[in-house]
Amino acid sequence: MAFSFFRNLLLSLLILGLASCRSTPPPLHLPPSLAFTDLASGQPIDTTSLRGKLVLLNLWAAWSPASAKELPELVSIHEKFSPRGLVVLGVCLDEAPAAGLLVFAERHGIRYPLLRPGPQTLDQLEPLETIPYTILLSSEGKILQRFRGPLKASDLRSAIQKNL
Repeated sequence: MAFSFFRNLLLSLLILGLASCRSTPPPLHLPPSLAFTDLASGQPIDTTSLRGKLVLLNLWAAWSPASAKELPELVSIHEKFSPRGLVVLGVCLDEAPAAGLLVFAERHGIRYPLLRPGPQTLDQLEPLETIPYTILLSSEGKILQRFRGPLKASDLRSAIQKNL
């Protein structure tokens, strides 16, 4: 009887040990120190205000033809989904003066906030492999999906609708 108990205990521990080997990695979260400044004012953005909201971070550059190509879709997504709670943020990777970038944004109809990344922000968003680069974040700050290169509108819209 004692042998049966220890055999069952050992078998249970073995099963638990094997199950823990197959566990999924913890979800990826944005670091709390992620920092941005507002492109127009140069003032820091309080990223804690984004908690509880679905956030679309679009990293772009005015010199990138692929970035310019996807701007109409991002403008459309902002117009359609922001009333439902989506926050679209354009993270400008250009080092050009803000005034010129704001004129560029105006010409492209961008009405969502434009930001510059803080000194460590790009390191924290790695792997940043290409421009444009778009990240969809859950209301808890978890990275739900990464879109590398020009967006596929249907994929992005589907991901947003699924998570709103």
